[in-house]
Amino acid sequence: MSAVEAVKETACKAIDQASAELFELSSRMHAEVELSFAEVKARAWQCATLRKAGFEVEDGLGSLKTAFRATASAGRPGPSPSPCIAFLCEYDGLPVYGQSCGHNVVAAAGVGAAIGLSRVIEQIGGTVVALGTPGEEGGGGKNILLREGFFHGIDAMMLIYPGMDNIAHSRTVGAARVSVEYHGKAAHAAARPELGINALDALLQAFTGINALRQHLPSDVRVHYIVTKGGVVPQVVPDHASAVITVRANNPQTLQRAIARVDACLVAAAQSTGARLERSWPETPGRELLSNLAMATSFDRNLRALGRETRPRDELSGAWSGDTGNVSWVVPAIQPQIAMTARDVPPHSHEFHAASVGPAAEACILDSAKAMAMTAIDLIVAPTLLEQVRTEFSASGGKGRQRA
Repeated sequence: MSAVEAVKETACKAIDQASAELFELSSRMHAEVELSFAEVKARAWQCATLRKAGFEVEDGLGSLKTAFRATASAGRPGPSPSPCIAFLCEYDGLPVYGQSCGHNVVAAAGVGAAIGLSRVIEQIGGTVVALGTPGEEGGGGKNILLREGFFHGIDAMMLIYPGMDNIAHSRTVGAARVSVEYHGKAAHAAARPELGINALDALLQAFTGINALRQHLPSDVRVHYIVTKGGVVPQVVPDHASAVITVRANNPQTLQRAIARVDACLVAAAQSTGARLERSWPETPGRELLSNLAMATSFDRNLRALGRETRPRDELSGAWSGDTGNVSWVVPAIQPQIAMTARDVPPHSHEFHAASVGPAAEACILDSAKAMAMTAIDLIVAPTLLEQVRTEFSASGGKGRQRA
């Protein structure tokens, strides 16, 4: 056994020793689901686990009271400058659908990886950070933490997502979410409908236009929506209707073109019905994940060493969006997908929530934590790998490391 393999084995044993605490942490977050920016208990549970493991913990970061940062550093210097590796934890759930993205598993794996790496940090040098990033489900917590400077000093970061496959070089797509409102004119729907302007009709026409547009959009584009208001009572012509629309695509150029075409459907519906349209597209849509291939290759090798078969990513399907995307263009990152469910269990479903606890979820936590810790060890002990990560990051358009 080589010296590096021995260090990795020590880290993995530490994760196994912490397994009961990690499983309890995940189960608690699953049983008591908290929504974006209200994850008070989840934050407290993770911070307590990390303090017990010897981390220095900052509980609450900037404007985000449910964020945290736990740090452990070597007492001796590692490579110069000493690398700082971060494991990101997500822990919010969805209304109604609970932990249907498996954020309880994400958090437990991140905490586990941090604990494993901390047990060998004195041997290899460097700094390990467990960064609690609340509000992923539509809140953009990582974007807030990025603006407020909490990613400064991090050389590389990683988190995992549970899913159907083991994909180290996983991807996400860029996304833009818009709230849409149509304003019409109320009237009696039976006695004087001709005096009304139907805002719901405008919204439905917009949806019809978008549905007709789908077949002419690139294959990587996704458009989906919900109605948030469709009227009050059927005997009144709806004078106000609203919806939320999300457009996603693999890159910013495709996304902007898709947004323009979707917006044209919104405008056309207003013109044809006489309703007044209000909408405000974000000036800067969320970016797709800049997954670092050099880091992902190391992760893939480590995950296979743990006995998991891996496969390449699919460029046309199977991706979601998340607030890691924007940050990944500032700090080199990977966000591997780790198999946890059967292939007929989709994320964001009641079935996925149910699958986020139990033996398969626990195996996902342990293997994910170990593979992340092992990859971090590779980054710290092999300066050439970290340099490859940085070179690739810069060549791919990354904005450069933010060191304190």
